[in-house]
Parts: sequence; C-alpha cells; structure tokens
Amino acid sequence: MLGEYLPARLNSSLIAIAAAMVAGQPALAQDNATIAPPPQGSQSVADSDIIVTGSAIRGVAPVGSNLISVGQDTIEKTAPVNVSQLVNTVPSISTAGSVAQGENAYSYYSPQIHSLAGSSSNTTLVIMDGLRLPGGGTQFAQTDPNIIPVSAIQRVEVLADGASSVYGSDAVAGVVNFITRRTFDGFEANAQAGFADSYHNTNFNFIWGKKWDTGGVYVAGSYSDQSELKNRDRRFSSLGDYRPVGGTNTNSYQCSPATIIAPGVSGVFLSPGATTTVPNIQANAPCNNSVYANLLPSQFRANAMIKVTNDFSDKFTVTAMMNYNRQETHNASGPGGLTNAAAFGPGSGRGGQINPFYQAPAGAPGATQQTVTWLALLPDGNYGEQESQSDSIYSTAVAEYHVNDDWTLTFSDAFGWNRSALNTVNGFCSACALLALNGTAQLSGSTTATNIPGQNVIALNLPLTAANALDVWRPFDGTNRTSEAVIRSLYRNNSENTNYNTFNQMKLDLNGSLFSLPAGKLKIAVGGEYLWYEQTQKITGSNNTGPTTTGSNFRVYNYKRDVKSLYAELYIPVVSPDMGIPLVHSFDLSISGRYDSYSDVGSTTNPKFAANWEPVEGVKLRGNYSRAFVAPPTAVIGDPTQGYLYASGSVGVNGTQIAVPIANYPDVVNIPGVQCDATTCTIGTPAIQGMRRQLGGGFSNMTPQKGRSWSAGIDLAPRFLPGFTAAFTYFHNKFIGGVSSPSPSAIVNSAGLRNLLTICPQTCSPAQIDEFANIANGATVSGAIPPQVYFLIDQSSRNALNLTVEGIDGQFNYRADIGELGSFVIGTGFTYFTKFRQNFGGGTDFSILNTSGYNTTFPSVRFKNRAQLGWAKDGLSADLFWNHTGSYRNWISTTVAPIIVNSAGNPIGGGDKVKANDTFDLHLQYEFQGESFARGWQIYVDAQNILDKDPPFYNGNTNGILGGAWGYNGFVSNPIGRMVSVGLRIRM
Repeated sequence: MLGEYLPARLNSSLIAIAAAMVAGQPALAQDNATIAPPPQGSQSVADSDIIVTGSAIRGVAPVGSNLISVGQDTIEKTAPVNVSQLVNTVPSISTAGSVAQGENAYSYYSPQIHSLAGSSSNTTLVIMDGLRLPGGGTQFAQTDPNIIPVSAIQRVEVLADGASSVYGSDAVAGVVNFITRRTFDGFEANAQAGFADSYHNTNFNFIWGKKWDTGGVYVAGSYSDQSELKNRDRRFSSLGDYRPVGGTNTNSYQCSPATIIAPGVSGVFLSPGATTTVPNIQANAPCNNSVYANLLPSQFRANAMIKVTNDFSDKFTVTAMMNYNRQETHNASGPGGLTNAAAFGPGSGRGGQINPFYQAPAGAPGATQQTVTWLALLPDGNYGEQESQSDSIYSTAVAEYHVNDDWTLTFSDAFGWNRSALNTVNGFCSACALLALNGTAQLSGSTTATNIPGQNVIALNLPLTAANALDVWRPFDGTNRTSEAVIRSLYRNNSENTNYNTFNQMKLDLNGSLFSLPAGKLKIAVGGEYLWYEQTQKITGSNNTGPTTTGSNFRVYNYKRDVKSLYAELYIPVVSPDMGIPLVHSFDLSISGRYDSYSDVGSTTNPKFAANWEPVEGVKLRGNYSRAFVAPPTAVIGDPTQGYLYASGSVGVNGTQIAVPIANYPDVVNIPGVQCDATTCTIGTPAIQGMRRQLGGGFSNMTPQKGRSWSAGIDLAPRFLPGFTAAFTYFHNKFIGGVSSPSPSAIVNSAGLRNLLTICPQTCSPAQIDEFANIANGATVSGAIPPQVYFLIDQSSRNALNLTVEGIDGQFNYRADIGELGSFVIGTGFTYFTKFRQNFGGGTDFSILNTSGYNTTFPSVRFKNRAQLGWAKDGLSADLFWNHTGSYRNWISTTVAPIIVNSAGNPIGGGDKVKANDTFDLHLQYEFQGESFARGWQIYVDAQNILDKDPPFYNGNTNGILGGAWGYNGFVSNPIGRMVSVGLRIRM
C-alpha cells in the first residue's frame, strides 16, 4: 500500500506516474517490480490528456499540494471487499483503521479527510473521474463511492488541501477522486472468501473489455456478502458491567421479570419476589441486554458498470459510462421494553385499568400500584430488525473536441439517482405494551392525556382482562399468563425512512495555452457549471397510539437547489530547468478561482494561490493558500411548514445519561432523587428523565459554512538514492460556522452552548414542553412524554462549530533490487496533528487534540500510521503492514474519569486514557510466470490483524455504524479481530 503513497513531485514525474497508472503498468519504481504487467493493460495516453486531481488544466499536476495516489498494486495487496476498505488504508482519512462494513451514521459511506467535522458538516468532496457522485443515505445526501466496482478502479487520489476554487462546495478539507480505467482489453476476475471468529465474507469482482483502433468498451462488476457479527461473540462488546475493566456499569433495569418501584418505598425491587430494594442508581442496574444486539450488520452489495470510449476523429472523442448499484444491510434488533411505566392492582381504585396479572413485590405486599421497568424477552428471540437498502443509477458523458494541438473544449454531464431506505421491521411497540399494562398508551397511565401532542387523541384498552392484559411479573418460560395475541402485538411496529436524491451536473471547459514564456507555456482552464439537486424524504412511523398497522404518521419533505458556477485556473511557469538559474531549478505558480451562486444560501467566491520551487533537481518546496465553502445540506435546513423538523432530527425523550457539572447548572442538585458526586449530577437516568429536540438549521437561522486553509511541504526524490521518495506537508485548516448538532457533553461543558440545557427542578410544565417541542409551528413529539420531565436539551442543528486544525502528513518509500535476493520495499505514511482547537458560537477556543468523544461525529486522535515492509522474487511476494493508532483520551460524556473544565466551562483535561492500538496485516501472493495459460494469474492469502488483538477498551458507544456497541471506538478501531482471506485472481 505505501509503495504507492506518491508525493506530487516534479510535474513531469507525476504525469508520468499518472500515465503509467492509467496504462495499468507499474508506476516507475513505486510498484512491485516483480509483478508482470497484465497482457491486456497496455495503452498509450499522452501527457497532455492526463487530468490529475486538484487541477483543471490538462497535463499539469496540482501546484503547491501533496497528492497521495493509491493504485493497482495497493488494490491487489489490500484485497479490499469495497473501496471504503481501500481508502481506510490512508492515515489522513478519519476512519482509517475502522471496519468498512455498514453505513456510517455520520457520513453515510463517504470518507472524511483530517477529521475536519462530519455528519452535516461534511468537508470532503468525493468524486469519480472528476465529477460528482449521487447523494445517498437517509440523512445528509452524502456520497457512496462503493457504488463503483473495485475492478473498475485504476487509482484513487487523495488531495488533502482546500480545493473549492476548482470543484466548488464541500472541498474544504480536500478531495477524494476515484479514477476508473479508461479502457480494458481481456478478462480479469477475482474471487475471495474471508473468515474470522463467528464472522465471514465472500467477494467476487470482474472486468471484461474489448479495445479497437479508436476506442474500447468494458463491463465491470462486483458482488460482496459480509455476515453479521453479534455483540455476544466479542467479549469487549458484551460485558454489560465494565467496571472490572475500568469502565462503567452499562446494564439496565429493564429485566424479565420486571424491576419495581413501589410508592413510599425507597429504592428498586430487582424482581417481584425481592424482599428488599437497592438504591436506584445506574451502578446497581442488574441486567445485561447488550448480548441481544448486533455489533455489525450483515451487508450485501452488487454493482455493475459499463464504459465506452471512442475517437470519432482525431479531434472528437466521446466517453460514456453507466453504473448501477444495489446494497442492503440487515441488523437484528434486540428486545425492547418499558421504563418507569405505571401498573395498577386491586385496591388502587383505577377500575378497568387494574391489571389482572398484577403482583405486588414481596417486600411491599400492600402496594396497590407500582412503577415497572421491564424487558420484553420472548422465547423465540425474534425482535425484528433494522434494514437499509440503497439503489443507485449513475451515468456520465464526456465529449472532448480538440480545437487544435493546444486547445481542447470539453463538455461533461453527470446524472445520478439514488433511493435510500432505512426501515424498522417488526420492532418493539411500546404503545402496545403500555395499552396492555395499564390500559393507556401513557407511561403514567393517564386516561386523559393525549397521545399525539397538539391533538386530542387518546388511545385506551379498557377494561383490562386476561385476554388483553400484559403480565410483566413472570418470565416467558411457561409461567407467564399473557395471551398469545398480546405477545404477538408487542413486536408489530414498523417504520420507513425513504430518501430520493436526484442530481445533474453539467460542465463546459476550455483548456489550452495563452502564449509561451521563457520557462514554458502559460496554460489556462476556464469553464462554467450548472448543477441541480432534488431531494424527497418520505417517513412513516408510529403515532404512539398502538401498532403501526392501525396508528401511523406520515411525513414528506421536499427540497430543491440549483447552483450556477464560473471558474478559471492559470498555470504560470516562471523558471524551467533549461534556463540554468542557480538554486532555482524550476519555479511554477498557479492561481485559480471560482464563483458559485446557490439558489437557497447565496453566493460565494473562493480563490487559491499556489507555488512550487525546486532549488535543485529532486528537491521541491511547495505551498498554497485557499478559501473554501460548504453549502449546508438541504435536508438539514428543515421544513418550515413542519416546525423545521427534518428526517434525521426529532423531538422526543432524551435517551442519554448526562453528567451535568454542578458549577454550570446549580439547580441540578434540586431535582428530587438525583445522584450527585462532588462535581456532577447525572440526569437522563430512568428516574430523572427529560426531553431532547433536534430541529433543522432553519430553526436556528443557519448560515453557510466557510473554510480557510494553507499548507507548505517538501518532496524529495534524490538522484543519488534511486528508488527513494518522500513527502512531508504541514497543513493548517480553519473551518468556520460548521453545521452541527451539539452533543450533550459539549452542551453542558461549553460556555457558548450552556443555554441549550434547561433544568426544571420541580418538573417542566406542559406549556414549557409544548414551546420546546415547537408544536405550534407544526413539529411533533416522537414517543410518549415522560410523566415527569426534569430537563430540556436542545441539540438542534446550527452553526455551532469552529475548528482550527494543524498537523503533518508524511510518507516515504524506498525500493531496492538486491540481485538474487529479490526486491525489497519499506515505507510508511502517517498523519500527526499538532493542533486541534474548537469553539462553539464564537466563544473561547479550547483544545480537543488527541481526544475522541467530545464531538460525537468525528474523532481528533493525534497520530495514525501505516507502514509496509515487502519482498518479492520470481512471482512470489510477501508484504507486512503495521497499523498504529496512538494513545488518546476518551472525552465522551460517559467517561469514568471526569472531564476537567475551566471557569468558562471548556474542557482542559481529564477523561479516560485509551491505549494505543497496533495491529499487523500480512499479504502473501504468488503470480504464475512463464508462457502457460495461467500466466499472470495470482493466488493469495490476506490476513488482517494477524495477532487477533482486541481493540483498546473505550468506555462508550460511538455508534459509528448501523449496529455499534459499547467497549470500543468505532471511528478508529475494527472489532472483527483476525480475518484471513484466500483468493484467486485470473487474467485472460
């Protein structure tokens, strides 16, 4: 892999490398010299036709920037199931080291550069062959590069610099460009199967192509099937009580049979037969429910792509591509349950609400009513599932007209359509359980409270009888008295969130030379672009009155946007090698700029200035400055006709425990029964419930997001040391007004966000709750409102986040042929952050360097590295990779060691130390030699995490994927363990 971390050295050398990659040949000395070029790969591509990421000018590498290119050799030696796994080998990608399976909750499948925010603050542009990809997912219409078959990829280029002056919105942190093969002749197929403890996957991809004198056609496709991984199959994800390993007790009071709180009795009865209680604190929670859920969802994906290119004359060329992708994930749900629900017995005076199965706890036999917390643990263990589906259709057409030998006019069109759905199938129906427990759909058992806020809708199931009541006092082991009909009703909730994204991008570019300077031709690219988006979100779910078959709500959100753009780039060669100027072997300048006009958020202008200086041959100094822009995702603005609700936001019950600093919220100590230590009180427990809202950015008057960046670096390719290349880049990136939904930890610990939490020591009034939920303007509440609401926390999307990030990207590679011993390669690539500061709302800056969890959508771990040691001889090769993530601090809200804050409420220390993570991968490969029919075929064994090392313990749940679990950091760690794959690649 690191054999192809190529610095953007001299323009001529980079173009040669790019041309070699396009041709399918070894890229100079960077690829494994013993790998014979496939017989079908040869083609001729002129330097002037090469377009490299970061520059609109043909034949010119991006001036002032470091370009990392991951090519065919890396693809073979990574044996990726999908392109996300391939990109995750680049340390500058935020998710490097994580598992590439399932949808990332914060960026869909889209890679992020330098951890520069995430979620709705996506600052990395992901493109294919220089054109945008269709948006997808059920949140922010981000891209899924995995729609591209791995077999169609020629190389992946990562440009970690601001690039809005060339590409427009989103390219604040940089660009990831997936470049597909231009043509292909022959047939190649790759099949592999992988196995780990309680986990497996299979993968098949192919490409077939035919070339002719004026062009060619190829068809590529891939199929992959990755199994689920259950929490119970990994100890670190299923302990429940993590105190023995330095964590917290994540167990629940949701048990079967129920735990009980009786009026007038302090504490909780841990079962109906209990004669004594325990204090009602999280540390005493007895039931480990993590064993029922999945750590990873199963995932299936199939895609196909056809690409045709033809020269209709020596001046006119047309290339067309069409791609289809289908993917599904299936994530088995764990059991649902009730928390603090009222149940009434004989003598309570509640008439038809008296549950015929009522049982007073043994320690309070006279209790005529009680509050129960219960887990609906069924004998068959079938609790429904959460599934996602995605269908994508993507096509591009590029027509190039060579006006003369110097000027080219290019028209490009990219069209994409995506349908993404996230569905709950046969999920737990809390309203159904409540109706069978106390005759209402209310936790409190109120027969007068409405179930749909803002409407007078009351669901009742009266009187309760043996036929329609729920027995929570006995387990479902043959002694439970609940009827079969009621048991079936418990898992009858279905929900659907379907998004339709359509876009069209049209570009017209003119590329050529204005005139000649002493150092060479002054080149220019000018162009215009028109881009439009349409997004429709359709959401169906429960209305809290019973099963969704009889009580559902349905919402539709529609968004549109169009963008008109003009851009230009100028390449100025100032000094060339043949001018013979001392200490200035070459000197180049680049100036580019772009104007974008958005139909919904206004206009923006973004320039970039860059320079290369080569004092002597093989040593290049480079630098650049740029401004960039990210348009807020249309879906996160919210629908004003619906109270600014949006698909991934909601108003409902808070489901997270929050450690609230007493110094910031003195009233928190006055909440009845709240558990406090010397500095904090914990809310969000079963006894201290509250409400959370996450409305769209229109509610908070959201504005566009801006970026300011510069970088400086050096590239080395010394003539006295053939085979050695190195590149080091110091980057500075400022992100201003990032759209974010602030985490509870950020809210309670940051002075700029402190007003977003309201404490109600005597419970919040109905008027407060209605105003908080924005019901008067069309918003609705999801789920039942707790009988006592003690706090209101506002996590609505807003321009809350400002980041200043600095660090070093570095890579070096040395390859040497040692005669009979074969060829050797050693190299490494790393990202090291030197600064990671942020503030909220323009408040005081504070550092989150080398932490994870304070921001729930992206980590800020200081150091990542991937190193390679390889050997090859006579078709046999062995490559050992070392993956390192440095030690860091856990700053999630559930950390054991409290986060230390200053007088302004900003964090300055504390948190749990998370150990460094070191894993090793090994790739063994043999390529058949000689003249036999199998020439060029490869057999290989790929072993990831060969020492089967568990990820470092992390006291929290990043929920970075559909699934997720407590005990490890899904942003930077892989939970699968040792994964061994065997494969065969054939070429004809």
